[in-house]
Order: sequence, then structure tokens, then C-alpha cells
Amino acid sequence: MSELLDRLTGSVHVVGASGAEGTALLQYLVGRRGLTSVVGHDFAADPRAFAKSFRRANVAIERTERNEALRALRKLDFDLRLRDRYLEGLDGADLIFASQNWFNYDSNLPGIPDAVAAGATLKGVVDLAMDLFSGIRVGVTGSNGKSTTSGLVAHLLGAAADGWRVYRGGNDRDHQAKLQDLEAAGADDRLVWEVSNRHLRDRPVLVDVAVLTNITRNHIEDHGSWDAYVAAKARLPQHATHAVLSATDLVSQTVEAPGTVWRFGARSDRGAWVEDGRVWLAAGGCHDLGPLAPFALAGEHNTHNLLAAVCAAAAAGASAERLRGAWHDFGSLPGRLEPVAEQDGVRWLYDIQATTAPAAEAGIAAIGATAPVRLIVGGEDKGMDFAGMADAAAAHARRIYKLPGTGADAFVAALAGRVPVTECDDVDAAVAACRRDAEAGDVVLLSPGCAFFFSRFLDGGPSFRARVQRALAPA
Repeated sequence: MSELLDRLTGSVHVVGASGAEGTALLQYLVGRRGLTSVVGHDFAADPRAFAKSFRRANVAIERTERNEALRALRKLDFDLRLRDRYLEGLDGADLIFASQNWFNYDSNLPGIPDAVAAGATLKGVVDLAMDLFSGIRVGVTGSNGKSTTSGLVAHLLGAAADGWRVYRGGNDRDHQAKLQDLEAAGADDRLVWEVSNRHLRDRPVLVDVAVLTNITRNHIEDHGSWDAYVAAKARLPQHATHAVLSATDLVSQTVEAPGTVWRFGARSDRGAWVEDGRVWLAAGGCHDLGPLAPFALAGEHNTHNLLAAVCAAAAAGASAERLRGAWHDFGSLPGRLEPVAEQDGVRWLYDIQATTAPAAEAGIAAIGATAPVRLIVGGEDKGMDFAGMADAAAAHARRIYKLPGTGADAFVAALAGRVPVTECDDVDAAVAACRRDAEAGDVVLLSPGCAFFFSRFLDGGPSFRARVQRALAPA
């Protein structure tokens, strides 16, 4: 059953039909649900361009499966309107599904806002997922750490499972539960979803357990102001039965939540913290969950991510006994201080998810606490304050390898000459320079601290791991 779909009286429009979210929606709405009044919109010029866009957007699935999915999508009975007819008929829609980033495309303006003003309901795949799932829904948001925390919550709930299954969804393309599977899940099952600020831009996402990792300056361009961005993040805990909030993040402390509040990072009546190297949980009593070590993720910020996940798992019904030490076998996540190579005593780490200054600062501090850092940065500025990242680099980096971009320029300006800088035209040049300069014991850390690094420097080419391994191979 779906409250969202069961009250439909008119047509359903899916904007961005070739994207990962659009594809999932069409597969469910038409292929599974059998709706007959579905219109798909895509800015591709023709069917060939649509197929190319589909393959580019659905990279999380293997090529053969991706081609099969494209063939299946083409067989579905819905009206596909491409560039010349893009958004045609939207003004008469009952329900519109659009990707979380729809408002950043000029082609959607003013068509989608006008349709909403005329009475259409605007939703995203996350809204339908929450609507379909009958079990306990855990939503994780925050400026930094939400992907890691989501992974930790899912891992802990899986380790502590007492007859339930765990599903995942959200921004991590490698963990996408199918909508039809969420519909078939039982009331005892758990769903963990990474919720973007864009999901929360103009409406709440309804979950049972809301985790807010932290709020730092980010994505102002999507919201128009800092206050609007904070308000968006705050919508998740404001509509949840349980709210998991930081005890140390100053902005999070201003967030009001009507449900049961859990605090992580400091001793509290209900929450989780570390004391004398051990993890403690206050939930119906005070529970010693065992030593923090071993824990694969370095840095205080990752310890806070773990504590948030412990709170969320407990709020979602995991017992303290089953949570004891359950993080010890949790491995590093792709693109988050991910080891990609080690040679001649030099380690190479890939922290591509650190696309903000605070995220990069945390990674630099975490790695710099144990080894000298050679830092690769680059990308565009989104109004970041680079002071903290610059201080961390000044304390821990031997040299900066700077790729182009306004963000990298702003970071170097904040660094104010405290660390030598090597200018590099591209990633391969930065890798070559790091290989030449690095000494045994150093860590080469790609942690851009700026926006659009991947799309500008890596998209469409070899991975960072492949580039490093190629550079390290014998001549």
C-alpha cells in the first residue's frame, strides 16, 4: 500500500527519466505498479541520446545488467517526452517526481514551480521509499559524515539483527534498495537512508529515527542563505519520533526536536560517548559496549560518526548486548580515507568525498595525527571558510599539490605561505609530483576540500587508484 499513490486522481510525471532516480521510479510505477497515466520527461534530444544518458547515470550497476535494464525500461508502457516536448503537459500533473537536484537545471524553471503552484504535488524517490516501507525508517543527514554514518548504522543494525532485515538507500549508488523490495518488506525490518540537504530544501522527509551528524557552512547556493540551509537540515529531526543530535556541534545544539532526543559525543542521560577508550551507551541504563579499538576509521570525526550510529541503532531497537563491539569488523568506505596503494613506505589515500573545507580538515587532522601528509587539493569555491582546513594543513602537511579551481585558490590564500605549494595542471601531474617528493612514512592524501573535483578532474577517465598504480608501476 502507498498513501502517496493510492490517492492519485490524475497523471504522474517523472522528470529526469534517464537518471538513476527516474529509472527506479519508472520501473516501480509502471513495471511493478502498473500505472497507465505515467509520463517520463528527459532532456535528451532523441532515443540514442537517452540511452547514452541512461548508461552514464546508472554506473552503479554492471554493464550487462545496465543494458538489460535499459531494454526493460524501453518496453514499459509510458509516454516518454524528450527535449522538444520536455515538460509538455506538466501543468496538468497530479503528482510530479523529480530528482533532488531538479532546481539547479534551467530547463526545469519555471515549469516545475508553476505546476506546483497550479496544484501538483512534488516528491522525490526518497518520499516514495519512506511511504512504501512499513518497518522502522532511519534517516541520516548532516553537512559531513552522513555517508559514513549511514554505513555504520546499517552495519550495526545488521550485526544486532533480531529477526529483521536491513535495507539501504540514498546517495550511495552502491547501496540502493529497490522500491519493490521496500514495499515487500515487513513491519519488523529496518531501512537506512542517507538524506541530502536537497531532499529537505522545501519539505520534510518522514522517518522514525532522524540522525543529524553536524551542520557546517555548505550548499548555500542551493538554499539562498545560511539560515535557510540550517532550516533544511533541521526538518529531518523535527518530524521524527527519535532525533539523534550532536552534543558538541554548536549549530546542532540549536535544533529543536519534539521527539525523543539522543545526544552523541558527550556523556548524557540518553546517548553515546567514549570514556577511557571505551564506548558507552545510555539507554534504559548505562551500558559499557566495550573498547573503541579496533575501529578501522581514523579521526575524532569518525568516532563521532560511530557514536551517532550507535544512538540510531539503539533508537531503532538494537539491544546494547547485540551492539557490543559490533563496529570492530566495519571496514573503510570507498572514497572516504580509502587506502589505494602503499609502496616504499608511502601510503596513498583517496578522500574524494571531502568536497567541503570542514570535511577535508577532519581528514587531514585524522591522518596527520600519525604521519606527515602530502595533500592534493583542487576544485571550485562554494563560499567556504577555508581557515580551519588551512590550519590543519599548516599543522600536518609537508607540501600542497594544487590543482586548478577557485576553491583551491581560496584555500592557498588562507594558507598564507605556511606550507609550500606545487602547482599541478591535472591529477596525473599531482600524482607524479607526489611520487617524486614523498618519503617513507609520508601519506599522500587526495582530499580536495572543494566542489566539483571529481567531475572536473576524474570523470570519464581512470580512477585515482588506477592512476596511482600506473605511476608506481616499474618503468
